[in-house]
Amino acid sequence: MAMMGLEKITEKILGEAQARADAIMAEAEAECAKIRAEYATRAEQIRERLSTDAEEAAKNRISRAKSTAATAKRNLLLETKSELIDLVFDGALEGTLKLSNEHYADLLVGLLCAALTEQLEAEHTGRALYGDEDMIEPEAYEVLMNQKDRDRLGKLVIEGAKKKLSGKAEKAKLDLLVLSSKTVAIDGGLILRYGPVESNCSLSLLFAELREGLEAEVSRALFDVKAMG
Repeated sequence: MAMMGLEKITEKILGEAQARADAIMAEAEAECAKIRAEYATRAEQIRERLSTDAEEAAKNRISRAKSTAATAKRNLLLETKSELIDLVFDGALEGTLKLSNEHYADLLVGLLCAALTEQLEAEHTGRALYGDEDMIEPEAYEVLMNQKDRDRLGKLVIEGAKKKLSGKAEKAKLDLLVLSSKTVAIDGGLILRYGPVESNCSLSLLFAELREGLEAEVSRALFDVKAMG
């Protein structure tokens, strides 16, 4: 009997131990399942965040690429427009240099008359303000040209200017207008020198000044017409 009682007690203890072990195992499995679920959720959140970040990064790269492309396109367009405008003014300068001797000489006479008239008016104003004693009269008004223009048109331009200004300027002043024996490295036009001062009437400077005033108008004429076409 004693042995039977001991066996029952042992069986009971083992049963309770097994039950306890099963309960602990169940709790552990439940906890593991809970942990796996939590990590699965967190992993999904991380994947979603990474996906969102990647999508945002891709959008940013695309946006930057579009912006860079737009800037490059705008710069190319501006560069092309500038080159076309250069061609217009360069072509006008080249056309001027190819004028017939008669028409080119008329242009040089006009430039010379304008420069000399401006200088004579400045001298007149100076005498009125400061008196004759403070004025330094130039010994000559020298006209300088490039070698080609001097050889073919120099004397003709001097004579044409004197004739055009006859009666409009003092004869004594016109007598001081001479063709210089020196030449200058300019594309065309002339330089009027009086003492240490020079009036630059070269064609390159003339067209540069014209461009300042006409570039916007030329641009509109070029690109508005092109756009309409």
